Amino acid sequence: MKKANPRRRPASEDDVRRAWDDGVVVGVTNACAIFLTVLVDKFDGGPYIPDVWREINKLSEEIKEKRVSVADLRHTLLEEYGINV
Repeated sequence: MKKANPRRRPASEDDVRRAWDDGVVVGVTNACAIFLTVLVDKFDGGPYIPDVWREINKLSEEIKEKRVSVADLRHTLLEEYGINV
């Protein structure tokens, strides 16, 4: 029978939450990098990147302040553009 490592402790709920949050940050960061790169490379969006980034941050604040919901944004994208996020 394999011996258990006496120094190993089980992951706490905080450890799991922290790992989840770290994964979310990485996922969102990667999605932003992909989105902005496509905008620059494929749609000549270089001159607009600072404006796009400012508007992304503004919309994020509105979501945080509960003036806009992500569900509404997703619904609008689906209904108006056929994009299912």
